[in-house]
Amino acid sequence: MRVVAGFPVLFAGLLASWLLARPDGPDPVALPATLALGVSVLVLGLGFLPTVDAEPSVRLIGALAGVWVVATLLSAWVRTADRAGVDLPDVTAGDFAEVLGSGTSEIVALVVGLLIVVWAALDLLTGVDIPVLVVGALAGIGVLATAIAGHAGNTAIGPVLVGAHALAAAWWCGVLAAMALSVRGRSGWARSLPTFSRYAIWAVGVIAVSGVAAAFTQLDAVSALVTTGYGRILIAKALVLAVLIAVAMWHRRRWLPAVERHRTTEDSSIRNAVIEIVLMAVVLGLAAGLSATAP
Repeated sequence: MRVVAGFPVLFAGLLASWLLARPDGPDPVALPATLALGVSVLVLGLGFLPTVDAEPSVRLIGALAGVWVVATLLSAWVRTADRAGVDLPDVTAGDFAEVLGSGTSEIVALVVGLLIVVWAALDLLTGVDIPVLVVGALAGIGVLATAIAGHAGNTAIGPVLVGAHALAAAWWCGVLAAMALSVRGRSGWARSLPTFSRYAIWAVGVIAVSGVAAAFTQLDAVSALVTTGYGRILIAKALVLAVLIAVAMWHRRRWLPAVERHRTTEDSSIRNAVIEIVLMAVVLGLAAGLSATAP
């Protein structure tokens, strides 16, 4: 249940981005978009659990995919109200359908979420056996489509940088959160954590390089880091990410060797994972606010 604490922290990160950027942003759509981001990252992590020698709950995947679908529809609803300049209850079905149809990323996320719900239903109700890695791949498509929409398209290289950044971050955050939910016992952590740690080094490298490069493509001048809401959120995100990487490096030096020697209890491993997950949630909340704020 401690992993669930990450979701309120997501919105704390979004609140921080609003305080940093006001009156420039984030747009109202950031609220449901933040929920969709958090759920999609967790679904991706659950889908890729076999890469660290662990298995997820099919029921949990199906439930989270359903939340993802609802959050995506809410995002389109809020975006419709914002475009039409009306209150949420006054949004018409025609306007909603038009805005939803024009939002490619939302359509992709909606289709992906529904496909994952179907996958879970087939797995639970029939004898059809489709590898859970398919869920990870589908969720990756949804995360990628959402990440490269909007500001990333302002430059030719922007979608590549932002896409790589988003996928690496989603894998790192999502798989660790999925491990905290799914891995049990000292032996389970001794199998999964070393493999995760090896892959995580590469993910962090991609996050750092692509994040710095993407920032340069979005900002006109270095001074924009402090003179614009976008820049201030970017600085906050970088600072929290630096703290997160420092904690992860400390855990790699202390937690990982203890886990490999079976000297750390399951509860201690989950507690260490939750510390990183909470910091990850702050970064994701800031990222959601950043994507809904004009550079």
